[in-house]
Amino acid sequence: MNLPIFHKIVLTSLFSSLLSLALLLTGFTTPKGLTPAFILYIIIIITGISLFVAGSIVEPLEKLRKSFEALMKGEPATIDINTGDEIGKLAQSFNLMAKELMEQKQKLQESEERYRSLVEDINEWVFELDERLVFTYSSPKVSNVLSYYPGEIIGVPVLDLLYDDKSKERLSKILDSGESTFSNVELYFRRKDGNYAILEISGRLIYKDGHLAGIRAVGREITSRKKAEEKLAYMAAIVEHSIDAIISLDMDMRIVSWNRGAEKMFGYSESEIVGKSVLSLLPVDLWDSYRESFKKAIIEGHSEDIDSVRITKNGRTIFVDQTLAPIYVDGNIVGLVAIMRDVTKRKMAEDELKKAYEKLEEKNRELIISQKELEYLANIVENSNDAIYSVNLEGIITSWNKTAEKLFGWKKEEIIGRHADSILPKEMSKETSFVIQQIKKGVENISFETRRVNRRGEVLYVDVTVSPIMDESGILSGFSVIARDITSRIRAEEEMLKKLLKYDVERGRVYLSEDVGLAIDVVQDLMNYGYRGVIISRNSDINIPADLYWLSEREGYQTVQPDVSKIESLIVGLPGWNYAIVLDLDYLIIKNGFDKTYELVQKLRDVFHLLRKGVLILVVDTNILSNKEITLLRKECSPIRAKHQKMPYEIYEVLRYVYIQNRIGEKPSLKEISQRFNITRNTCKKRVKYLEDLGLLKITKAGRSKLLEVTEKGKEYFAAVDAEMTFDEVSTDLDIIHKKV
Repeated sequence: MNLPIFHKIVLTSLFSSLLSLALLLTGFTTPKGLTPAFILYIIIIITGISLFVAGSIVEPLEKLRKSFEALMKGEPATIDINTGDEIGKLAQSFNLMAKELMEQKQKLQESEERYRSLVEDINEWVFELDERLVFTYSSPKVSNVLSYYPGEIIGVPVLDLLYDDKSKERLSKILDSGESTFSNVELYFRRKDGNYAILEISGRLIYKDGHLAGIRAVGREITSRKKAEEKLAYMAAIVEHSIDAIISLDMDMRIVSWNRGAEKMFGYSESEIVGKSVLSLLPVDLWDSYRESFKKAIIEGHSEDIDSVRITKNGRTIFVDQTLAPIYVDGNIVGLVAIMRDVTKRKMAEDELKKAYEKLEEKNRELIISQKELEYLANIVENSNDAIYSVNLEGIITSWNKTAEKLFGWKKEEIIGRHADSILPKEMSKETSFVIQQIKKGVENISFETRRVNRRGEVLYVDVTVSPIMDESGILSGFSVIARDITSRIRAEEEMLKKLLKYDVERGRVYLSEDVGLAIDVVQDLMNYGYRGVIISRNSDINIPADLYWLSEREGYQTVQPDVSKIESLIVGLPGWNYAIVLDLDYLIIKNGFDKTYELVQKLRDVFHLLRKGVLILVVDTNILSNKEITLLRKECSPIRAKHQKMPYEIYEVLRYVYIQNRIGEKPSLKEISQRFNITRNTCKKRVKYLEDLGLLKITKAGRSKLLEVTEKGKEYFAAVDAEMTFDEVSTDLDIIHKKV
């Protein structure tokens, strides 16, 4: 019956009312009234009609209820009711709503599936924490990051997986910040194997009713990147604190970076020079050769420029040894790095030494040959590369470059982690601890010549520059070592000096003398061959072009107080290593006592032995010391001995003739020498002057004549060579003496 519910109820009520009225009228009009059977019949009719009407209302409502229950369970549900009343319309609306909800559910499921796939497929680790900071969700990427399966960390507090207290403090700061989002926070998580992984975390804090309800975050592992950054920073610190100039160039030869060593060497600040052409540091006539070196480095992988001229900011000319090498990015050359070492002082010393050779070459063919040998060996030294490595404050080697591998024979993976003493000769085992002490005292750069041992056990002489290394907090963490193989040069110089010097002295040794004049003569002799003289004394009669430091309690120019620590600092702090130093001990002993002065002598002996700073001569008046004190000093020092001087035979003949004449009581004149050897007067003067400079001969005047006499040193010389004279030479000498007699 397709009638509205309201009409059905009205019709049912109207029918019941009319039937009740008919029954009432029938009762009044019928004499016997209504019979029970008739009343029962009427009741059955009314009940049937009522049930029919109720069924047409209740049955659709029951269908509607069951469909609602199915829909609540997420099951598809539709109602087929065509009553045409309000319930039928409600059923149509329900069907539309159910269809819409099922479509929305399908879309939501698809969206959830896409989101889940996205979370599980991205490289980052996605996780959620509840209000207690306990893991409630983890994406599968946790197995790649921490080696856990997602199910292993669900229910685990995040604090149990944080590796260090610093990470826990950072997490606490996020919670206390009051911000709803955070990004790029570095946290250290503990991996399943016990190691750590560094993650960069970004996410959102979820609040409910003003209280933290959870955290949803994404973590990206940056362990490799972080370690690479730390390594890069470490290498940058080595470069930045190197005293060598290290600059990078682009492909147009423009300067891209400029370290502190370059600032000190050239005088330009980084802001002044970056962006300019490197040719601005060269004389114009060297521009073409530099371009060729630049091309050679690109084609061959490196190029070297030895003793090349550079121009500083103030216009000063300096000499540098330069190495050019390409910089690769993704296999492509993007520029070049230039490493330059200032060798101006060495160059000047070499020039001075060459001048000395040129001065003596006319008189001594052996010196000419030796000079060529020295130039040959110097050329080998000039073409050597630099070995660079770093050492921490425990003395452990922490980095090692390719040149170090080539120079010392150890591969990087073999030497890193070993103690720096492993490349030192046994007698120099204190060098590493000594350098660490100096670095800790604040000494920024230490340059000295020393020795090393390669893998084959061979001893190498190296020119070493030590510079401190600071960590990211500015705290001293170690030092870098730049070593250049100078074995050939050192041996050549020592061999040459043995031939040139009047005294048997060696660099790196400490000598003791009671005669200040002898000490000054040794220093003067060393200064003639490139050494720099330094005199620390109260003797005012010293007249040589050396640096004089006056010992005095009062402060003043070129004055040093007689404090043993200040004396030590002065000598140790002298830059370079070619020093000939005289130290007057008398005043120091008077002011400090023998024990402190003796302790200073021991320290200086270690310094000169380890750093080979030059030659140190201690002058002392033995009259102010006891026999025991003299013995102690002599154990720490070596005596000064004059060397047997080899000389050209024609000059030796003049000295020997004068010596023989003196032995029979005669003093020959210059004129007699000229006639005897059939040489010009000028040549005679030159030979006599040579012998006089060596201290073997002296000239005395007798009227207008100049007479020659062999000195005590000359007599000692002949005492040394008499044993080496041949039979013919002895016979000749005896003939001369016999004729005179």
